[in-house]
Parts: sequence; structure tokens; C-alpha cells
Amino acid sequence: MKRMTIITTLIITAALAGCGKREEITSTESKPAVTTVAEAVTTTAAPKTTKDASSKDDSANSKEEDNTSTTDNSVSIGIDRETAVSHVKELAGSGANIVSVTEGTSLEGFKCWVVVVEPVTTENGPDRVTYYSGYQFCYPDNRVQADGQQNPLMNYIGNYSNGRAIMYVSCIGTDQASIVITWSGNAADSSVWTMSGNVTATNEAVTVTYNNCTKESVSYAGDGSNMSNTIEYSDGSGTIEFLAADNKAYWYDSVENASGGVPFSYYNE
Repeated sequence: MKRMTIITTLIITAALAGCGKREEITSTESKPAVTTVAEAVTTTAAPKTTKDASSKDDSANSKEEDNTSTTDNSVSIGIDRETAVSHVKELAGSGANIVSVTEGTSLEGFKCWVVVVEPVTTENGPDRVTYYSGYQFCYPDNRVQADGQQNPLMNYIGNYSNGRAIMYVSCIGTDQASIVITWSGNAADSSVWTMSGNVTATNEAVTVTYNNCTKESVSYAGDGSNMSNTIEYSDGSGTIEFLAADNKAYWYDSVENASGGVPFSYYNE
């Protein structure tokens, strides 16, 4: 009997010891789950940091693109926005209100700033006038006046060439024209004739008569920079006829017969 008691005691002790070890093992095995959860949280938070950094980079790139776009516009047009608006204000008057400033093209097809202004208020309210302001030119769009009249030269405005020279034609009001003719003898020298005059029309032709032509000789250095400008005369006279029969321009220059009798044909740059 004593022997049975000892054996029973040993079995119970062994059983209790085994239970303790299983609990310790179970407790120990549950600990990595906490570590795994913590790692999962860390992994989830990382992409947020990457997204924020990406967003900042996109914003910086966007600003850089905007700055580049503005620079490119000024280079392609020839003058910056502020200068273009300043030229318009000189013509429209200090009381004119700037309505809008956008990129566009002039009546001759040159890239420029299109500036819409409201001049000084009249009895009928402020009228709106569109100006084309670009490199070496700034003028209002007067193709159709308030009374509905149209300049007879409107059908002929644009660019013309006779193979040697280029002619730029635009309207002023309902009865005048502005004309610039350029001719380059070589890469180093060129001549520019600038004139304006009255417009008259018949069924056969529209004629511009002028007596204020200025001829300017321009010289350039090897790098393309301007070296000198010389005014040869400023009182040149003559006529330019735009014939309905062939849509060509004939320049009759009284000073030096500059066109050489070669007509100018219309072309679109």
C-alpha cells in the first residue's frame, strides 16, 4: 500500500510538471504574433511617406513647367507680357482699362500678345478695342468700325513677297494703311521701308498713297547682334496698288524704284 501511494504521487507530479511546460510553450509561441502585427503597421505606414514625397515632387515639377512655359512664350513672341501691355497703354491712353491679355497672332500672322482694353468711357459706355502687341509692332484692330464701315484694304491685309523683299500690310481705321517692307542683301545687311497712307478703292484696285516713307539700313555682327541703324531718308513717296485681277501688290516707289518693277504675291507664313 505504501508502494502504491509513492507511485501515484510520482504520476501526479509528472502530470503537473507537463502542464506547466505546455503553458510556457503556448505563452512563448504567442509572442511573435505581437511582433508580426507591429511589422505590418510599419509596412503600411511606409507607402504614405512615399506618396507625400511624390506629391511634393509633382508640385515642384508643375511649378517648373509653368515657369518654363512663361519664358518660352516671351522668347517666341519677342517681348514679355508687361512690355506688351505697356505699349498698348501708350496708344490707348492712361485711362484705358485692361480687360484681358492672351497669346495669339496679329493680322499679319505674327505671334504676339492680344490685349483687349476699354478706353475712356463715352456717352454709350466704354467701347472695347483689341490691340496686337508684339516685337516692334503694336496697333489696334480697326477692321470694322462702330458705324459698320470697313477699310477697303481689309481684303488684302497680310504678307507678300516678290522673291527679294517681304511686305507686311495692315489697316489703320477705315481709310488708312500701315506697310513695312524688308529686304536682306546678305546676312550682314538689310533695308527696311516703313510707311503709312490713305486708302482709295475702285473696282480694279485698292491703292495706298504715301509720302512719309522712312528707309533704314541695318547692319549685323557675325553673331547676329545689331551693329548699326542708319536712316537714309524719311520723306519717301509713292503708291502701292493691290489689283483685284491677280491679287498681287505693285509698289511704285518714287525715290529709287526699290521693287524693280517686280510685283509682290500674297503668301501665308
